Amino acid sequence: MSNSEPRAQIDLLIDRRDHVINVCEMKFSLNGFTIDKRYAEELGNKIGVFTSEIKKRKSIYLTMITTFGVTKNQYSMSLVQNDLTMDVLFE
Repeated sequence: MSNSEPRAQIDLLIDRRDHVINVCEMKFSLNGFTIDKRYAEELGNKIGVFTSEIKKRKSIYLTMITTFGVTKNQYSMSLVQNDLTMDVLFE
């Protein structure tokens, strides 16, 4: 990969046997986490870069893991397949 090619940092990947990869994005917030237009574009870029790099035929699900959940809006509804709170990490 050259320095001019797009890059993306992904917090956690879960490659499942059912041909789905969960791309997990973890965010801390004192309230519900809101995805705005700029961040939605960043998330779309991450998914795009990852998809082009893996070269596999798998479904990609964006999973948000946040302190108090993701605030529902036009961006979260179109991008996020799974919305988990940090409690799942301690069960």
